[in-house]
This record gives sequence, structure tokens and C-alpha cells, in this order.
Amino acid sequence: MKTHPLLAGLCLAAAVSAMAAADPVATRAEVAAQRAALEQRFAKDKAECEERFAVSPCLEELRKRRQEALAPLVRREHELAAEERRARAAAQVQRVREREQAAAQDQAQRAARLQQAASAPLPAAAPASQPARARSPAAVARERREAAAQAEAQAAQRRERAEAREQRMRQRIAEHEARQKSRTKPLAAPLPLPGASAASAN
Repeated sequence: MKTHPLLAGLCLAAAVSAMAAADPVATRAEVAAQRAALEQRFAKDKAECEERFAVSPCLEELRKRRQEALAPLVRREHELAAEERRARAAAQVQRVREREQAAAQDQAQRAARLQQAASAPLPAAAPASQPARARSPAAVARERREAAAQAEAQAAQRRERAEAREQRMRQRIAEHEARQKSRTKPLAAPLPLPGASAASAN
């Protein structure tokens, strides 16, 4: 005895919905496998529908069942895609933060070396062969202090730029997730039964 295609499709849709509800952490591969099994079953049911006399109603009912069965899988695919985007963005933020920390450490080490060189004693006397345009010790110390201050200012600017980039990236992620949420349409509420409205009128 042949199984009615709508009944078979309904059973398969119920099974897939139950699987999706029971396993909320399904991976992308599992979701793809469930979708492929569902599509294969609906393709078979469609072929059976096309052999019947009343093809259009059968196909219409099959389309509805397919959409209902695919809805939890599509939702899970969207969730997985959002999780992957969040993970990629977090990894990017972490990489930027690590690069900025390394640059700040380098800059701090350079500033410390310059500071140490500025406080080191200068040679006692310049040889007679040294040109007359040699700088005074005070000028050398001042230049070293200026270089250290400039290095610290550059490190601070880099840190501010990194924080601004991180802030913009978080804002873009939040806006993207808000757009994704606004695209998913909530399911419509079921229509009231005709008998219930008549009873409430009485």
C-alpha cells in the first residue's frame, strides 16, 4: 500500500522539528544533513503528487508542509551564521588588541631606553679634533626628553585609535544583529474559530 505523500511529508517534518528542538546546538553540518534529507523526501513526495489527478492542491499542501518543516532549520542556520560572525569579530578584536599591546610595549621599552640614555653620564671632555659645533649636554638631554615624550604621545595615540576601532567594530556587529532580528518575521497568530466568536458575541 502506498503512503500518502502529504502524510509522509508531515511525518518527516514533525521528525525534523523534533530533532531541531531536541538538539539546539546542532552544527552546520548536521543542519545541512537534516535539510538534505528533508529536501530529498519532499522531492519524492512531489513526484508522487504529480502522478495524481488533482496535482495543484497536492503540490500546494506539500509546499506548505515543506516551509513549516524547513522553518526550524533555517532559524538554526541563521543562529549558526550569527555565532560564526560574532566569533570572527571577537577574534579580530583580540588580534588588534594584541598588536596594539605589543606596539605599546615596544614603545614603552624604547622610551625607557631613551630615558636611561638621557640620565647616563656624558663623556668628560671632548677631544680636540671634535668639531666646534658639538651640542651642549643640556641640549642633548633636552632632545632625549623630547624624543621620549614624543614616543609616549605616539603610543597613546595608537591606543586611542585601537579603542576607537574596537568601538566601531562592536557597533557594526550590534547593528548587523539588529538588522538580522528585524528580518526574521514572527509567526502569525492563528485565526479564531468561528464558533468561538459567535459564543463570545452571545
